[in-house]
Amino acid sequence: MKENSTNGEQFFSFSLGTGMFAVPVVYVKEVFDFTSLTPVPNSLGYLRGVMNIRGAVVSIVDLRKLFGFKTKDDLSTTSVIDLEIPKKDGKPFEFSIIADTVDVVSSLSMIQADSASYGIPEEQRYFVKSIARQGDNFILVLDLEKIVSFIIADVDKNKQQGKK
Repeated sequence: MKENSTNGEQFFSFSLGTGMFAVPVVYVKEVFDFTSLTPVPNSLGYLRGVMNIRGAVVSIVDLRKLFGFKTKDDLSTTSVIDLEIPKKDGKPFEFSIIADTVDVVSSLSMIQADSASYGIPEEQRYFVKSIARQGDNFILVLDLEKIVSFIIADVDKNKQQGKK
């Protein structure tokens, strides 16, 4: 395995269960302690509900559920990471994710592994852009554009099925 620098790009890291994840800091609008959310009936399982964030109604995505991890019912000790992803049509896509703990903003050393899969199960590999190392820990760097594309396609597919 070889490690490569990220040329000064900064990442925001957080944990879900025992796993560490990171997203490019340029997409992070803000981070705050979980307060409450409003569940949306008949929504997709990983869409936990909506939250009022500075006057905007924002969808809350539970990455645990999206990635096939064990979920938590009690979110009172979690944090919320509000993200804004640019889209080609000009209007950014805003959503928030739940994190068990939030870590730091830092540069990461990306790992070039012999296997492109890094041993990640296929259903989660789609959402991972790369693997990084921070000390002795490995961090999965998420591909937020692919996550957004997946969510939009999944919501559209769910709407179409609902019309039948």
